[in-house]
Amino acid sequence: MHPLRMESLYEILAIIFLVSFVIPSISISALRWTKYITDFSLADRKQRFTPVFFIGCFYSIAAYMFYTKISVNHLVFLIFTVITALIFLLLFITFFWKISIHGAGAGGVLGIFLAIAIGNPIASVAYLLAGIVLMNGLIIFARLAVNAHTPNQVYTGATLGLIVCFFAVYFMIY
Repeated sequence: MHPLRMESLYEILAIIFLVSFVIPSISISALRWTKYITDFSLADRKQRFTPVFFIGCFYSIAAYMFYTKISVNHLVFLIFTVITALIFLLLFITFFWKISIHGAGAGGVLGIFLAIAIGNPIASVAYLLAGIVLMNGLIIFARLAVNAHTPNQVYTGATLGLIVCFFAVYFMIY
């Protein structure tokens, strides 16, 4: 694999932000507006299935489009595929337990960029990783501060996201 430029890493991060934050926010808002869900917090585990399922479907479609229709870096396709798998794993876990999807997403981003950083020694990647670690801490703190989850739910989500995404990306690109 050829080393990535820092600009490429920022582009990948921007795509992940768009699909991980902007589109789900719009989707959740639409479900709330139509009264399909009662509140944005999705505190009731049963109300999480539909939003998580549709977000997983969107990721599946995006990964498919990247692979078949749009010429993108294979790493972008891999990232979308790994995130899709993580979303459906979280959906399965949600049938039994309320795991922190925010924690899993934050841990997944860290896992993806750790795997990329191992094989791409870019001097300024340390700052990016430090920012991602800070972001993880803030997300975990916020989920605990608003009592959206127990510490076990948040830490399990973050750890699951980190492990799944790190190993999938690491073993696919190295």
